[in-house]
Amino acid sequence: MDLVPAPSQVGELAAAFLQTAITLGLAGLFVFLYRRHRLPSFAWWAVAWSLYALRLGAIISFLLRPDRGWLYWHQVATGWAALALLWAALVFSLHLRWRAGYWVAVVFPPIWSYVAIYRLDNFMLAAGPAVAFLSGATLWTAWAFWRHYRATGSGPARFLAGTLLLWGLHHFDYPFLRARGAWNPWGYYLDIVFILGMGLGMLLLVHEDLRRGLAERTADLERLAARMVHQHEEERRRLSRELHDETAQVFSAVKLQLGLAREAAPAGLAPRLDRALELVNEGIQSLRSLTNDLRPSLLDDLGLLPALRALASACEERTGLAVRLTLPDALPVLSDDTELALYRTVQEALANVVRHAEATSVDVTLAVAGGQIAVTVSDDGRGLPSGWSPDTLRRDGHVGLAGMRERVAALGGAITVSARPAGGVALAARLPVAGASSA
Repeated sequence: MDLVPAPSQVGELAAAFLQTAITLGLAGLFVFLYRRHRLPSFAWWAVAWSLYALRLGAIISFLLRPDRGWLYWHQVATGWAALALLWAALVFSLHLRWRAGYWVAVVFPPIWSYVAIYRLDNFMLAAGPAVAFLSGATLWTAWAFWRHYRATGSGPARFLAGTLLLWGLHHFDYPFLRARGAWNPWGYYLDIVFILGMGLGMLLLVHEDLRRGLAERTADLERLAARMVHQHEEERRRLSRELHDETAQVFSAVKLQLGLAREAAPAGLAPRLDRALELVNEGIQSLRSLTNDLRPSLLDDLGLLPALRALASACEERTGLAVRLTLPDALPVLSDDTELALYRTVQEALANVVRHAEATSVDVTLAVAGGQIAVTVSDDGRGLPSGWSPDTLRRDGHVGLAGMRERVAALGGAITVSARPAGGVALAARLPVAGASSA
């Protein structure tokens, strides 16, 4: 074979250097992605593009100093780059693991390159199998991305499959056009277009894959939050039942015994027994209040509307705060979780008003409209602090708001907190209701 490059080939150098710089930039990008995310496919993309840059470096060295050795390493790097591109795609889409049998493909490029460069004098016999190997690996990579597209519906995977299909077919023009100087330097520029397309497609694919992983993790966290809320409520139900069935019964028995002792006690001991009875009564009332806060029996027995009325009445009696209720005459069928979320939202909001707002009155409004049920709790207190945000409220000890958000978000709803123009704070919780219509 004639190893002296034609004069037209010397003009390839600028295009080859540009392609090499772009390829190295792509390799560096995947090194960065691998160090950031530690995904094996990123490491293999970096290896693949580094080998492709070595392939270009070998051909540049041959153009500057014609030597069989540069051609040999050009052929070897070409084969290895093709294999690395294919393997990176398979690792990404199929999560394959390396097997001993794959070494056969790895040793083929150096063996065939030696035969082609040092033993064959026919250019087509030397270049044909190498080009077929490169094109076949490229087309196989296209198939891997097409399979990924069919499995996931990924747009970037389909784009990559099309780009690699065209690039694999483009490789076949090498022995007929580019190696004879008929397609230089435009063949390099077309390769650059394909490489840039590959880089863009892979970045979009990586972004899509990471976004999908983030969405799955977010869904897992939402399911975990919903499960924790459910377990929390079950624990509150258990504690409420035990306090009612056991501790309250003990207090009642003590009250009965004290009453009997009071009737038979001498006059000097009667005041002390009366005081003991008062303390037992206070303990029983405290237990009733605690069990009602833990799990209101009215909510389980009569539903949301009576439970809210009882909650407002108890808040007024205990704190002196005027609680005005605006409730519909009837509600659509609500799930137990929805009723509980709305009740807990009002309960926690009233507690926050009592603790922090310095208000004299509060309005609680429940309404159904547009397929949603909304509850609003607004007070006439001192309002929100300057520069407030949900994060600052949590840092200042308002952890109840975070609990409300998690409970409502687990059911597909949302909570908003805003300042009222006339002063005070308005908290609104909205939850979807299947089949709901305007009240």
